Amino acid sequence: MRDIMVPMPFEKLINQCLTEYRTKKSLFDVKTVTTADQNKKMEFCWRDLETPLGVAAGPHTQLAQNIVACYAGGARFIELKTVQRMFGEELGIQKPCIRANDEGYNVEWSSELHALEAMNEYIRAWFATKVVAKEFNLGDPDAFQFNMSVGYDLAGIKTEAVDGFLNGLNDASNTKVFQECKEYLLNNLDLFDNVDAEFVNSISAHICNTVTLSTMHGCPADEIEKIAAYLIEEKGFNTFIKCNPTLLGYEYVRKIMDDMGYDYLSIDNHQFEVDLKFDQAVKMIKNLIELSKNKGVKFGVKLCNTMPVEIKHEELPGNTMYMSGKSLYPLAISLAKVLGEAIGEGLEISFSGGADKNNIDEIFEAGIYPITVCTTLLQPMGYEKLGKLYEQLCKVEYPTERKLDLAKINELVEKVRTDKNYCKSEAQRKKTDEHIDYRGTSEKDNLKCKVLCQTCIRVCPNRANTFIETTEGKILLHIDDSCNECGNCQYLCIQPCLPYRDRLTYFSSRAMMEESENKGIAILGDKYLVRLEKEIVEYTYDELSDFMKSVVDSIKKTHSYLI
Repeated sequence: MRDIMVPMPFEKLINQCLTEYRTKKSLFDVKTVTTADQNKKMEFCWRDLETPLGVAAGPHTQLAQNIVACYAGGARFIELKTVQRMFGEELGIQKPCIRANDEGYNVEWSSELHALEAMNEYIRAWFATKVVAKEFNLGDPDAFQFNMSVGYDLAGIKTEAVDGFLNGLNDASNTKVFQECKEYLLNNLDLFDNVDAEFVNSISAHICNTVTLSTMHGCPADEIEKIAAYLIEEKGFNTFIKCNPTLLGYEYVRKIMDDMGYDYLSIDNHQFEVDLKFDQAVKMIKNLIELSKNKGVKFGVKLCNTMPVEIKHEELPGNTMYMSGKSLYPLAISLAKVLGEAIGEGLEISFSGGADKNNIDEIFEAGIYPITVCTTLLQPMGYEKLGKLYEQLCKVEYPTERKLDLAKINELVEKVRTDKNYCKSEAQRKKTDEHIDYRGTSEKDNLKCKVLCQTCIRVCPNRANTFIETTEGKILLHIDDSCNECGNCQYLCIQPCLPYRDRLTYFSSRAMMEESENKGIAILGDKYLVRLEKEIVEYTYDELSDFMKSVVDSIKKTHSYLI
């Protein structure tokens, strides 16, 4: 198994969008495709939004197909995965790196792509999302937003790579990939029913006017204000700082975690000592609000970053993992309370700390938006949850004036302490105590699931799992190019197995196949590379077994865009 993702060529990306939606009414296996309510629209940083629902910087916003899937589900605010000076193997990300079977944990951080490669991927996603919005009448193509996320030090942000990323997404008109995407669409207008030359030429090159500064992973406390000031003054961006839950102080965090059933979490006091302190944060925020007013841009905070906890039982590889989801929510909403009280109701807050179906409408009612989700999408039903979240927020009256409801936020802080949706129950605690460690349970000898529940398809952020019909019934098909071996699917597999290692894998080339040990197939013209044991064997179609013929026939019929 290789753990390196391969960005999808733009032509292939568009082909899959068109073919899959027209034949299955789905987009990257998101079956609940949301059509926006034309009567609901709001403004954020002087641009339109059909909903404040978004997807947080993370595994769902790293590849173009993920971003299209987010939009298809109903998200309209896409916080692009964080970029920094480091990428790829430099990051030292151990695999598996994501575990979200109850509260979430990860050991990943920024994009695995080089900053400029990430820029190219986000530009491809921008065009593709515009196209699906227009072609399939899913919403106003100008009423969704991309938000950049960068870290973690000023010197890194000023490097040629990250500076090029910022400049390229601020105005992509002179980038090669923007011109290539536009040219492809103009040269292939016959593929579309609703996309014409006028529309393609109207696609804005000004992709992002907002940026979120991530302050995790050792971002120097005394440098945060300098970075934000640089983004506001020198780059002219509407800027949000992603704050860390450590602002609440060790005693508060330890007590609320203990009271809510998370007493098993090992939280290191040292992280609180080195991170930005609350009083420093308040002073900094006030300074930056004033600076942003003088520069004519917006400033706010994003609540909140993940919480570092020590790995004690091999839940994931390494020494420290980062907590998210339902256990982070009480910390994030508490941070909204204390910052709102310290700064005032005019503080702009966007939210990402454990938002889900049980709290998202109340967070919005409290004047906090956009609201981005992540962990809930890594759990059963995955991207399919976005449609319901969209509907929930549509029922809330959209604001005409930006203002925090501090009383409402205080109510949420008090409510969460005993809310069964966020406290750790005895039953859940038992499952935690009986957890399978990160090595999981492998089942390489059987390509067929006992029950094809499709959970691994839905919870994969990279859309790397799908299913096909064969002579032996429906089987899982793993897509090698899209997988970075995050491992989330293994923690939610009911069999259990390691879907990204144990199931039949589709490879785009011999080279990719040779880098893996997975059983699988590559379709290369009229040649078929198959590995069911150790060796790769080349066949003609007639030489294939009946089972492998049915695999090929199914891929060609229902997943031709993979070839």
